[in-house]
Amino acid sequence: MIRNQFLILLFLTIIFLNVRGQVEPKNPVNLALKPQYGIILPHSSKVEHLTYSNPVGLELEYSWLLLKDKNWQQCNCYSKAGMSFLYVNYDNPEIVGSSYNLIGFAEPFFIRYRRFLFSVRIGFGVSYLDKIYDSADNPENTFFSTHISFIAHVDLNAYYQISNKYSLMSYAKYNHISNGGVKQPNYGMNFPMFGLGLSYYPSGKVVFPDREKQEFVGEYFFNIYTFGMIKKIKENEYFPEKTTYVFGFYSLAGRTISKVNGFSIGVEYINDGGAKEEISRKELTLDHQKVSGLIGHHLLFGKFDFSQYWGTYIYAPYKPMNFYQRYSLSYSLGSHVLGGVTLKAHGDVADSFHILFGLSF
Repeated sequence: MIRNQFLILLFLTIIFLNVRGQVEPKNPVNLALKPQYGIILPHSSKVEHLTYSNPVGLELEYSWLLLKDKNWQQCNCYSKAGMSFLYVNYDNPEIVGSSYNLIGFAEPFFIRYRRFLFSVRIGFGVSYLDKIYDSADNPENTFFSTHISFIAHVDLNAYYQISNKYSLMSYAKYNHISNGGVKQPNYGMNFPMFGLGLSYYPSGKVVFPDREKQEFVGEYFFNIYTFGMIKKIKENEYFPEKTTYVFGFYSLAGRTISKVNGFSIGVEYINDGGAKEEISRKELTLDHQKVSGLIGHHLLFGKFDFSQYWGTYIYAPYKPMNFYQRYSLSYSLGSHVLGGVTLKAHGDVADSFHILFGLSF
């Protein structure tokens, strides 16, 4: 499992270093210091007893403002991309402890007015948790059961320039951490955070060039993705813990309706090795495979595609449910080749987190 998690971390790092390599030298560097305070949402009765504390965090950011003409043409907006390190103390040191998070993000600016900027940020990364579930030593921690997990967040940010090099920041963040179904219990944590911070531009005042909006021409797109991840089925009095594998694919046909928006429909297939093991243990005759239909929205930002899907099960004999959500972040690694991550959830409960590879046509 550790080897697979290391490969995930390496893969995510390569993606975001690749972003850095494509930034032209004159795009200015931005540094930021972001203290934050939050709450934990009781999204399940299984974690409600742990949601009465208030996490505090500190985020250090290194990013690049993307101000070139080619960046503007991607979305008729300017943006920044980079990496951050986020430390969070969950105000419950004996049970929940702290997390250490390495995150890659993309952040388009949708409002620019003199000294004021407003942006939306999307980030995915890897999280190290120092307190996890243990049936003997820490049975109350139903949030986390593996030291290595995954973090995803969506932020709203506002900037106000106070000098040539400094801007004040305010931000509201919605964070989710879970191991993506690798090991149970895996209820995960949803924790909004808020704060005021300081942004610093070492090269001095940032000037956003005036450029005309590019004419939009809608395009059809066809993508196919394959995904996979390990899944551990915990031991009981009759069976030992067993490592299984979940894999599948989904294919999409869609059309862009603006520079930054698109819609799609598709179909998804999952071969769930964890469900197969559970069926075997219960001596059932049900099928562990699942087929579903998808309707998706795509937030397109240059080579990034942040997608949100509504899934409806067509065939799911074991533990049937009606609907689910899938959230995916993919990045164009080259001609027709895509890579990224995807999270499947039933409501507020994460079901599985997968590495994603795909082709676009």
